Amino acid sequence: MGTPAGSAPRVIGLAIDEGSPSRALAAAEAFLLARRAGDPAVEAAAREALHDAAGPDAAMTPEGRAALALAGMVERHGTSFAPGREPAYHDRHHQAEAILAMGWLAGAARRLGLLDARGAARAVAAMAGHDLLHDGSVGGARGQLERRSAAATDEVAASCGVDVHGRTEIGRIILGTTWPWEEAEAPDLACRLAREADLFASTLPALGIPLARRLARELAAAGQPDAAAVASHAARIALLRTLPPPTDAAHALGLDAARDTQLAAYAAVAKRLGASSAEAAAAALDAMDEADAAALLAHAERSE
Repeated sequence: MGTPAGSAPRVIGLAIDEGSPSRALAAAEAFLLARRAGDPAVEAAAREALHDAAGPDAAMTPEGRAALALAGMVERHGTSFAPGREPAYHDRHHQAEAILAMGWLAGAARRLGLLDARGAARAVAAMAGHDLLHDGSVGGARGQLERRSAAATDEVAASCGVDVHGRTEIGRIILGTTWPWEEAEAPDLACRLAREADLFASTLPALGIPLARRLARELAAAGQPDAAAVASHAARIALLRTLPPPTDAAHALGLDAARDTQLAAYAAVAKRLGASSAEAAAAALDAMDEADAAALLAHAERSE
């Protein structure tokens, strides 16, 4: 198996020890961008996330063993697709990114005294299984894919010695990622962290729009009408506005600041274009040449 590009950054150290959310998030995004150029290395991501979330011995706990076993299953499932047929968005890269993001978020929460090491390791295991067996399909009953992932994850967790309480928690965390979100399905911190981890890469300024384009391709391949709309600037603003108040861990990592900066950039574009709102600016950007729109928005983001 190949190794991902770049070395693991000190995201939690930058966020908690140095109190620099902007540097922490910049390091995280640079690392994820570098990984996208290489092998998804899901098992390596799980090992790094366990270390960040729960310490150097986490991989030897039942929850840690489950996380690594699940990561291996994700790798095997991804490679089972014919070349070029793995889901464009819900692929191994997305799952590795969500695992890594949970490592940072749960690790920050543990440093803030909000999670213990075992709970943090469970959260990583849940993210390792949250899209297990995803085939890129759409339709069906809401939560169908998440329930399938949770059931498969439960079998793995049981085989690795995770107790009933831990398996129940892992299952609840996975089901908490069901989209569209419902508030009642995220009753605790771990579920809220899972939602943040699931959309972590999509929240980032450099990765967000390219990932939306990958989601559009996946939805189009699955036959969803008007799939391209999810990659529009209008959809980008809607997503950023949908994000709930951040957890303390997400705040420490700068996720809310990144969201606010992007929304402010759309507002700045609106002012420059004489548009009535950020949403009107997004509609104008969607009508432009893609490169021109990207340049205008990038200039606005640098100005914020």
